[in-house]
Amino acid sequence: MDRTTIYLTILSRFGVICCACGYLLNNLYVTFLGIFIFLYIYYIENIANLKIDVELEDIILKERDYSKIMVNVHKKDNIPSLNISSPHGILSYNLLKKLNNGDTLQYLINTIPHKKGEFILNITGKVYDLRELISTDYNKSFKFYVEPSIEGLKHEIGKESQMTLLSKGIIEPEIDELKHYEMGEDFKRIDWKKSFTVGRLIVRKLTHMEDRVIYCLLDIGDSMRKSTREDRNKINYATTLLLNIIKGKKSNDLNIIIYDDYRILKTHIIKEVNRKYLSKNILKEREIVDDLLSIEPTMLEKYIPNVGNIYKSNNAYSKRDTEDNCILHSYLSKKGRGSFGIFECAKLLIKMKTGTVVIFSDLESNIIPLFKSINMLIRRGFNVIIYALYTPSFNLDKKELFNEDLSIRLYKHYENRTKIIKDLKKRGVVVVDVAHKDNVNTLINKMKHR
Repeated sequence: MDRTTIYLTILSRFGVICCACGYLLNNLYVTFLGIFIFLYIYYIENIANLKIDVELEDIILKERDYSKIMVNVHKKDNIPSLNISSPHGILSYNLLKKLNNGDTLQYLINTIPHKKGEFILNITGKVYDLRELISTDYNKSFKFYVEPSIEGLKHEIGKESQMTLLSKGIIEPEIDELKHYEMGEDFKRIDWKKSFTVGRLIVRKLTHMEDRVIYCLLDIGDSMRKSTREDRNKINYATTLLLNIIKGKKSNDLNIIIYDDYRILKTHIIKEVNRKYLSKNILKEREIVDDLLSIEPTMLEKYIPNVGNIYKSNNAYSKRDTEDNCILHSYLSKKGRGSFGIFECAKLLIKMKTGTVVIFSDLESNIIPLFKSINMLIRRGFNVIIYALYTPSFNLDKKELFNEDLSIRLYKHYENRTKIIKDLKKRGVVVVDVAHKDNVNTLINKMKHR
């Protein structure tokens, strides 16, 4: 029983007692007090109603095309607590302004419908009276029609073409197009260093919303810094990719947060480029570049894949595998030390303007805090994109793949990583799987058929 229900129950019982006592004692004042209490309850039940009207900024919605929807909530004499969602597209929303002395709340919804046909907008939540003595559940759906568009047609043609190429064993080049990781696909080489044009493409394609703030989160924890090769390592690859995004940024505000396993290390903010801020932004970009280039990898003599699994109990593995369970061990061992870097980032972001969060990580440690952080961000309307660096491709050469014990551990590592990515996608995250070389997929394909 919630607080408002308790208050209402107490008030109702007190009204009954007043009426009964007034009748038995022949006291009109006490009787009138009981009647007044019931009239008040009836009144607040009526004012807990809510009126909502929805209108499109354009006349129609188009498939895979950016659109805006205005929602007006008329909240006279009540307090709404609402959540807006849709199963038929990507959307984010924020409070635009208050009208009529605060009696009308106007929300702006940015959305991209997935496909033509029906688009249902669900508005759910609770409505309270001004004193929060009573609450009622609110649930209403608005239906729109989505028309076909050129963008939708291009998407379907590209999807069909990709499936045809994959069925023939042909790997499509990924330099001029961004790759969304799909389960069962091979790892592909994405050469982010080809040109700064790719950086502009990242900002334009993956942020989805043209007027949203971009938050780039760079993981420089212990796992990300470990490497066996000086010429190719995850941390340098991630910083190069992040630098491309900085150079490709045109009109969006950009926030960069650097964090490790336990805390936020540094934050940088680049405002929208204009004449007033141009010189400041240039200096800020130089400071960011210096910070990124100062991050050094931790060199190891030998790479051993993590084979821990957060989805199974520890007794499902041998003692050696349990000791190597870096994912679970990282979560448990750091629990007593305070917080986690990714969780601190999420707590900071939910206080800021809704936008697109781009995370650079290897998905090797602190997975449970990552899931919790993503849940927090998505509930607040953030879009989340993860660039997941595939660790074996940065640490192994072709000649090392003939070791049978290493091959088995690599396959276990691949299975666990696949489950994590699948779970992330269920939560609404876009995962871009980045590998340094394609030769690891030969091993994975062989191990699948054993």
